[in-house]
Amino acid sequence: MSTSSRRRTAVAGALVAPFVILGAVGASAAADEPLTIDTLPRLTDAEVDGYRTAVQVPDIEAISVPDVEPFTPDVTTSGSSTVVSLDTDVLFEFGKAELGDPARAAVTRAATDVPKGAKVSVVGHTDSVGSTSANQKLSKQRARAVAAVLADERDDLVLSVSGKGESDPVAPNDSAGKDNPDGREKNRRVEIRYTG
Repeated sequence: MSTSSRRRTAVAGALVAPFVILGAVGASAAADEPLTIDTLPRLTDAEVDGYRTAVQVPDIEAISVPDVEPFTPDVTTSGSSTVVSLDTDVLFEFGKAELGDPARAAVTRAATDVPKGAKVSVVGHTDSVGSTSANQKLSKQRARAVAAVLADERDDLVLSVSGKGESDPVAPNDSAGKDNPDGREKNRRVEIRYTG
C-alpha cells in the first residue's frame, strides 16, 4: 500500500469514526462499498443541533485599577537657585540614553517653572556600577537627551550640558561594604539647575 493510500485510509478512518460513535444514519454508500470522501454519511442540521450544548459564561467582576501617581521630579530651592532632579530610572532604559514620548513629556513638565530666558545647566549623574569612563559617557549622553527636549520646547533658555558620572553622589552607593540599592537609585539622576 502506497503512502498516499495509507493517508487516504487514515483520513477516511478519522472522518468515519465520529459518525460510528455518534450513531449517524443515512449513509449513502451501500454496506459492501468502501467509504470515500464522497460517500461518507451526512448529518442534518437538526442532528448536529442535538449535540450542541450552551456554554455558561460566568459573571466577571470588575477590577479596580489603582491610581497611578504621575512622575514628579524632586525640586530643591535654595535662595534664588533651583535644582530639578529627574530620576533616570523613570526616563531611560537601563544603560540607555534615549527618551521615549512619555519621558519627553515628563521633562517638558519638569521645566514649566523655569523662568523665561534663564541660564539652565543640565547635569547627568550615575551610580557607581560599571566603569568610571562608561558612567561618565552615559551621564553626559543622558544630560544631552534632556537638554535636547528643553531646547525643542523652550527656545528661550540658554542651555549648558555636562556629565559627572559617579563623581557627585547624593547618597552612598554602598553601606558597610555592601551594595546600597536605595542610594544608587538616588544617584542615577539628571539635574536641571537654574537661577531665578
